[in-house]
Amino acid sequence: MRSKILRCPACGRYTLKEMCPVCGTATASSRPARFSPQDRYGRYRRMLLKEAHSREL
Repeated sequence: MRSKILRCPACGRYTLKEMCPVCGTATASSRPARFSPQDRYGRYRRMLLKEAHSREL
């Protein structure tokens, strides 16, 4: 489920638009998804996170 309010990662402003009206950067969800014990995709998300972390090293 996606939040309606979005936040600009560059300038930190909140907006309802896909692009920040001030700096033009793409906006992202303002908060993480709600935790659910029945998370069907959690295993894949953790695998991607682990892979991304290993590539940084």
